[in-house]
Amino acid sequence: MGHVEKLGAKFLLFIGHFRLQVRDVLANTALEIQKYYPGFIDRTYVIQPFDGYLDTLDIRESLLKETTVLKSPEELASYLGADVPPEFGGRGMPLDDCDILSAMSSKPVLPPTTSEEPQDKALKTESTVDICEGTTERAIPFPHGNVDDPTGEEPQPQLIFSEDIGPPTIILDPSDLETAVEFCPDKMGARLVWADSGMIVKYGHGVRLAEAEAMHLVSSRTNIAIPKLLSAYILQGICYIVMSYEKGEPLSEYWDRVSELERQNVLTQLRDYVAQMRQIKGNFIGGIDSSPCRDGIFEGGWGAYDSYSYGPYATEDEFTEGIVQALRDRLPPRRRDGSPDVDSRFFNNEYVLYQTVRELKKMNHSIVFTHGDMHPGNMLVRSDGTVVILDWGLAGYWPDYWEFYRAMFNPPWRPSWDTMVERFVPPFYVEYAIMKKVFAIIWN
Repeated sequence: MGHVEKLGAKFLLFIGHFRLQVRDVLANTALEIQKYYPGFIDRTYVIQPFDGYLDTLDIRESLLKETTVLKSPEELASYLGADVPPEFGGRGMPLDDCDILSAMSSKPVLPPTTSEEPQDKALKTESTVDICEGTTERAIPFPHGNVDDPTGEEPQPQLIFSEDIGPPTIILDPSDLETAVEFCPDKMGARLVWADSGMIVKYGHGVRLAEAEAMHLVSSRTNIAIPKLLSAYILQGICYIVMSYEKGEPLSEYWDRVSELERQNVLTQLRDYVAQMRQIKGNFIGGIDSSPCRDGIFEGGWGAYDSYSYGPYATEDEFTEGIVQALRDRLPPRRRDGSPDVDSRFFNNEYVLYQTVRELKKMNHSIVFTHGDMHPGNMLVRSDGTVVILDWGLAGYWPDYWEFYRAMFNPPWRPSWDTMVERFVPPFYVEYAIMKKVFAIIWN
């Protein structure tokens, strides 16, 4: 065999080996897709498998039921139609002539359709959705449900995730979660259910990606013990946060049975946690992803509370005026928009209230990263004494008095809690008194 023939033989061997590698990679990719994106693949076809091949694959039983074994490649056309390549019994373009990558980059991907759905609406393969100034979230098509909008407007993306966190590594089937065992049945605004023996998912219309971004920030910038963030995404308008289950004893139970030395260890950890958070400075007030402020004072507007939005605010001055606006929004429209009666008790009481709130912005607070719900119900203590902080749903960038106000706001589980808070959060008693009054008036 001549030199050229030897090179040709080696090249053919290389191509054959490369094709086997590509086949294996694609097979493994298909398994990973069906594992982490249930429902993405709804049917599979296996051509000429060796004995026991299916037993070696990690395929869910539901997908295995939709797997068809073919004796020859040509049989595929009888299932998928004549548009498949000739190698599979069809009359379509041969595989050697297909440039799949170019086709994917130049042609839109059509969503699943039925006989009643128009097939000329293209779904973007990928788009960036600006949620608020200063942040972006990535939206990609997802094959669950109908994405066509009968109004003719731009179809909304079905799967959204945070670019800071990255694409979701786990996507759960919403129908499975409906019957999942609840971990915290009394949780307001969200459901917490078991997704696995060591995994919990928090989801619902009251859940935001800002909570997941806060957890991601804490994990990357501090050594605060929190549940491990496993996945976060919005699917069909509902946010899902998948996290590890943390074993531990509620702080209130732990505190009542341990020694004074162990109690001091808890307070030392909490003081360190709060100090670490306050080292992370913000240049606006609102959710960590530049989403609006989330707090009870912003949910007392007249009528449907979700018709109001507050922030994010660029400065404390704007934030303080936002609090004043929230006070005004609690009033019925006739009182809020009517001509003021300067001699009425109501007008003067409102005026004094607004001016009292405006004193806050004169105190020159810094803006810091804040948990926003530091109470014993959100604290666990592991067997080694480590304190774990839970529930980051109200976390964000807030004025530096906010952590103290929020920690003091919740009903104390014991009378000494009020004096305990200032031992791990810098105290702001004047600001706390003002905000406590604001909340009471809004929800009176």
